[in-house]
Amino acid sequence: MSEKKVYIDPMNIAFAKIMEIFTLVGLLVMLIFGLLYIMGMNPYLNIASVINHWGLPASKFWSQTKGIQVKGYVFLHYLNTMDCLSMLGICIMALAPLFSVLGAVLRARNKIYTILLIILMAEFIFAIIRPIIMAAGGE
Repeated sequence: MSEKKVYIDPMNIAFAKIMEIFTLVGLLVMLIFGLLYIMGMNPYLNIASVINHWGLPASKFWSQTKGIQVKGYVFLHYLNTMDCLSMLGICIMALAPLFSVLGAVLRARNKIYTILLIILMAEFIFAIIRPIIMAAGGE
């Protein structure tokens, strides 16, 4: 049986490598700070309260656990606590596609791909800033 060589565009390789790195870093951040939170180290939210209110929509969850109205990325105000630092891992993983597409744009050799990837990046950026400019509650 003969071996077939498959050509993989550098744009695709860049996308995959960046996605892999951001995903691994995000998972590690979530794991480390999540374990520290479960162990009771400097929590923002009481673990028992979180368990009791977990099934609620975001606005009710935050209202009943902390008595606050959620607007934007509220956890960024409490990055000195382990549960909020754990959420930073989710942000890192959520940014993985954006930076992966950026890496692909930098390696793209075809103008059509470049244009399409830039449009995709604009959509990601809008999705990221939408909760801030539109004060979305995350439900």
